[in-house]
Amino acid sequence: MMRAHRWPAAVEPEDLGAVVHGPVVLGRATGIVAGLRCVFAHRDGLSLPFVLRAEGVQAEAAARQSFSSHLPLDESGPGSWSEPVVAIGIGDHEGFADPSRSSGGGGEDSFALDASFWVDELPTDGKLTITVSWPQAGLPQTRTELALRPWTAEEVLPLL
Repeated sequence: MMRAHRWPAAVEPEDLGAVVHGPVVLGRATGIVAGLRCVFAHRDGLSLPFVLRAEGVQAEAAARQSFSSHLPLDESGPGSWSEPVVAIGIGDHEGFADPSRSSGGGGEDSFALDASFWVDELPTDGKLTITVSWPQAGLPQTRTELALRPWTAEEVLPLL
């Protein structure tokens, strides 16, 4: 049974990590795609560099959703600000993730978002589940289960 959890934004470690999964498309619909550049394993968690790209009508919708209002996130009302929703599952924990960093921009023809998520837990079974959605910009909910390659602590390269 899964237990609800929230993966809060956190400062990522000062090491390079070890790549334990290559790039993967997490969700796609006409004019919009979300992906993961890779999964970096660190001694005490995972770093997930996330990308989202949109073009055409989806780019205009994404830009409008992201930048049209300075109101706090409110998924219930029209004209409210929104962002992609990312949920992460590890072991018996599953819940929403807040980006550690995020930057985006765009307009009528294109939209780009780059974000990084930090998960302060390592999967004991090597499995990581990521669910992504942004229905306000045309991206339906999609769930992806990743099998991470085994790694050792020695593979995590320190910077200093």
